Amino acid sequence: MQTFLELTAKYVYEKYKENISELCIILPSRRASFFFKNALAQAVPEPIWSPEVFGMEDFITRLAKTDVLEPINLQLELYDLMREQDPTLDFDQFVTWGGTLLADFSRIDQNMVDTGKLFEYLSEAKALERWDPKYLGKELSPTMKKYFSLWDNIEKTYHNLRKRLLKNKQAYTGMAFRKVANDIESIAKEPGCAQYIFIGLNALTSSEEKIIKTLLKHDKAEVLFDSDDFYMEEGTPNRAGSFLRKYKSGWKLPEWRWQQNLLLTDEKEINVIGVANASMQGKLAGQLLQEIRQQDKHAQVAIIMPDETLLLPVLHSIPDEVPNYNVTMGLSFKGTPLANLIDLLFDVHLTGVTQLQESGYKVYQYHHLSVTKLLTHPFIRRYELYLNEQPEQVKFHGFVQKVLDKIVQDNRVLITANDLLEMGNHQPLFETLFKSWRDCDDIIASLYSLIDMLREVYSHQPNTIETEYLYIFYTIVKRLDTIFDCREQKISVRSFRKFLNELIASTRLPFSGEPISEVQIMGMLETRALDFENVIILSVNENTLPAPKRHESLMPYDVLKQFGLPTYAETEGAMAYNFYRLLQRAKRVNLLYVLPSDTYGSGEKSRFILQLQNDLALRNPNIRFRDLTAAVNQKQTKKYDEDIVIQKDEQTLEQLKKELQRGLYPSHLNMYINCSLQYYFSRIAKLKEIDEVEEQLGADQFGTIVHQVLEDFFRPFEQSGKPIEKPHVEQMLEQLPKQVELEFRKVTRGATPERGMNYLLFKVAVQVLEKYLDKLKDSDELPLYVLRLEEQMEAILPVQVGDELIPVKVAGKADRIDLTGHDLRVIDYKTGKVEQNQLRIKPEEVELHFTTDPKYDKARQLWLYEYILHRTLQQNPETILRNGQHVDPRSINPKSGILSFRNLDAGVLSSEFPFVASSGKDFVEASEEILSNFVRRLLDPEEPIHKTNDLDVCQYCPYRGICAR
Repeated sequence: MQTFLELTAKYVYEKYKENISELCIILPSRRASFFFKNALAQAVPEPIWSPEVFGMEDFITRLAKTDVLEPINLQLELYDLMREQDPTLDFDQFVTWGGTLLADFSRIDQNMVDTGKLFEYLSEAKALERWDPKYLGKELSPTMKKYFSLWDNIEKTYHNLRKRLLKNKQAYTGMAFRKVANDIESIAKEPGCAQYIFIGLNALTSSEEKIIKTLLKHDKAEVLFDSDDFYMEEGTPNRAGSFLRKYKSGWKLPEWRWQQNLLLTDEKEINVIGVANASMQGKLAGQLLQEIRQQDKHAQVAIIMPDETLLLPVLHSIPDEVPNYNVTMGLSFKGTPLANLIDLLFDVHLTGVTQLQESGYKVYQYHHLSVTKLLTHPFIRRYELYLNEQPEQVKFHGFVQKVLDKIVQDNRVLITANDLLEMGNHQPLFETLFKSWRDCDDIIASLYSLIDMLREVYSHQPNTIETEYLYIFYTIVKRLDTIFDCREQKISVRSFRKFLNELIASTRLPFSGEPISEVQIMGMLETRALDFENVIILSVNENTLPAPKRHESLMPYDVLKQFGLPTYAETEGAMAYNFYRLLQRAKRVNLLYVLPSDTYGSGEKSRFILQLQNDLALRNPNIRFRDLTAAVNQKQTKKYDEDIVIQKDEQTLEQLKKELQRGLYPSHLNMYINCSLQYYFSRIAKLKEIDEVEEQLGADQFGTIVHQVLEDFFRPFEQSGKPIEKPHVEQMLEQLPKQVELEFRKVTRGATPERGMNYLLFKVAVQVLEKYLDKLKDSDELPLYVLRLEEQMEAILPVQVGDELIPVKVAGKADRIDLTGHDLRVIDYKTGKVEQNQLRIKPEEVELHFTTDPKYDKARQLWLYEYILHRTLQQNPETILRNGQHVDPRSINPKSGILSFRNLDAGVLSSEFPFVASSGKDFVEASEEILSNFVRRLLDPEEPIHKTNDLDVCQYCPYRGICAR
C-alpha cells in the first residue's frame, strides 16, 4: 500500500530535487509533518538538506511574527477592556462567556469577516428588521436593551483588544491568521521560501484560502489534495467532499492533484461491531489488534478514538505480544485521580452554606457529603497511611478516619472550618484543605501546600505515576500564579475554578514511544493526511462521530450563516472527510459502536455506518461488509443458589440459647417470625448497619423526638409521684413548640428545623403532640399517675428443651407504665398509623398462626408486655407500684396498649387474647405454653434458618443486599 504522504514525498522529490532544501512544506498537523519527513527520507536515494516542514498553525504563527497569547491571559485582558465600556460588569458572570467570545473573535478574524458590517448586522435596528418589522417603533424590554448594549460594548472591545495586542506584538490565533492573510502579498515577494507546498488540507478558513490563492497567483505555491471519486462526484449529498468540491470548481488549478478512485474499486473488509457498553470497546480493540498481528507480525494498525476517555481501557487491553506502540493523543489530566481530588476540594468550598448563629454572626459551613468525599479520596487515604508509619506522628495516627467517624456519630450535616480543624487536631493537611478561602492568594497557597504534602508521600515510591501527576499539576498552579494578581483582580473561588479547569482540560500527560511504530493509538484529528492498512475506530455513534450539533458561539445562527462563519454543518463536513479519507487506502476496517441501551456512551449507530452500509458497500462489489455484535464468552459459570440456608448445628444452637438468655424482646420475636435469616444476621452474626449522616429526619428519628418530648414532660411526675392534672397538661401545651425544637436539635445535631423537609417534619411533630395533649387534657384518664418511663421490664421463663432447662429472659422496654383509675397500663408509642383491626386475633388462628404470621406483630408486642406485667405484679409488685400506693394491688387491672399518633381519635388501642378462654388456663399459664412452644421451634435443629418468601418484609431490611433482594 502506498500512503498519501509516500505519494506526495516521491512527487515533491522528483519535481523539486534541485532546490528541495528551499521549499516550505505545510501539512494539517505536526503529526502529519513528522510522518511526511519520514516518507521523504524513504523516497530520496541520497542524503539531502531537508526542506522546512510545518503544521499549518505553526506556519502561520511564524509568518505573523507575533506571540500568540494563552486563552487565560487573553480573557483577563478582555475583561479589563470590557470594564472600560461597562464598569458594572461582574467578573464571575464574565468568565462564563468570556472564553466563547474570544473564540468568536478568533473565528471572525480567521474567516476575514468585515467586522463593520457584522456588528452593524448585530445592532438593534438591523436585528429588529430581521425579526419582525412590526416591532419597529415599539419600546424594547430592559432585557433586550441590555442585550444590544452588550453587543455595542463587544464591538468597541474587539477593536480595542486588537489595537492593544498589535502594539505589544501579540495576538490570538485568528488574529495571527488575519495578519498573515493581509500581509501575504508582501510575504509572497520575500526571498524566504522558493516554493510553498500545501499537502492534505481540507476545511480551510477564509484567511487560509486567501494565503494559498495569493501564493498560487505569484507562482509561489502548489497544493496537493487527497480526494476520492466517491465523495467528489457532482451533486452528491455526501458532506465529506463539500470543501474540496468547492476548491476544485473555484480555484482553477492547472491540475487537480490527486483524485483517485479507491473507495469504489479497492478490496476492503469492513466490520461493523456493536458492543454492550463503552468500556467493552477497549477490550475488543485489544482482541482485534491481536488477531491482526497474528496474521501479519508487522501489520500497520491504527486504533482511533473520537472519545478520548477510552484511552485507558484501550491501553489496558493491548496484548503483551505488542511490545511497541505509539500513543499520540496523551492522557487527559482531567481524568486523573489528582484532578478528581482538586475537584472535590473545590466542591467543599463551594457547596457549603452561610448560617446565622445564635451570636448573630454568619458562619460559613461545609456540607458533610463534600467533606466525606474529599477525605475518602485515595490520595488523602495514602497520606494518612504514610503518617501512620511515622512513629513521631503518633498523635495523628488514623486522624482522617477518626474525623469521618465523628461526623457520622454526631450526625454533622454542616460543619464549620474551625470544627473540622479541631476534630483533626489542627493537622497541617486539615489546615490546607479546610481553612476558608478569601481570595485566589489563599487558593494558590493551599494548592502549593497540598502538592508539597502529597509529594512527601509519593517521593518515597520512585517512578510512580502519582509524582508525574503532582509535577504537572504544580506547573498548572505556577502558570495561574504567574498570570493572576489576586490583589488587583478580585477573583472568586468559582471563577478561579473555571480557569483552573480550563488548564486541566487542555493538559495532557505525554507518553513516550516510537513515533513511527507500526501500531498507532490516536485521536480522530491526528489522523489527517495519514494512512493505515488496518483501522480500528471506536465510538462510531451519533453525537460522538460526528460530534453533537452544538452552537458554540455568542452570535445567533443566522449571523454565522450570513457572514460565512463555521457552524456545526462545516464541522460535520470536516469530520466526514477525515472519516472517509481514512478508509480510502485501508484494507481492513473495524468500526465499533455501543448498542442502544441505558448505559453511558450508548446511542444510535453513526450515520457514517449507515452510509457505508446503504451506499458505498452496494456500489463497490469488492467490499466485504459485515454487521456483527460482540458477545461475551463466559468460560466458567457458577451456580447460584437463590436461597440462603443456615443449618442449626451445635455451634449455632449454642449461640441461639445465649441470645434467649440475654433477652427475647418483642422486636426479636417478630424479627424471627418475619424472617429467621434477618434474626440470624442481626442477633447471632451481629452484622451492623453502616451509620450515615442523615440530613432529612428519618422515621426513627421523628419517633425519637416525639418519645423524648413526652418523656421530658412526664419525667418530673414520675420522680415526684404526683399525678398529672389538667393545668399541668395546659402548661405542657404552652411549652410544646420550644420543647420540640430543643429535642429536634439534640436528635439531628447538624440538621436544622428551619428549612426544607425538616421544617415540615418539625411542624408535624408539634401538631401531633398538640393534638395528643389536647385530648389528654379533657380525657377521663386524668388524674394520670406515671409509674415508669423508658424502662426495661423482664421475667425469666424456664423452658424445657430436650434434656436441658433453658432460662429464657422475656423482656421489653416500655415507653410508659401508668395508672389511671384501677387500670395499670404499659403504653407503647407509635408514630405510624395503627388501627384496632390490626390487634384483633381470631380464636381459631391462635394455635397455628399467632407465633408464625407476620400480621400479628403488634398484637404479639402487646401480649409480651402484658405477660411481663402480670409476672412482675405476681413476683415483685413494688417495683412497678412505687407511685401507685393509693390503689389496692388486688384491684388492679393490668393492661397493655398502643398509642398511635396518627390515629389519636381511637385513644389507647388494646388487644384481647382469646387463647386464655380457649385453653381454660389463666393468662400467664397459657402465654408460657405458647412462648415455650416458640422457643422449642426456634431451637429445633430440623427447622433451618432461611430467607422469608414475603418480599414486603425485605423492603426495609438492611441485609437485603446480602440476599440479592
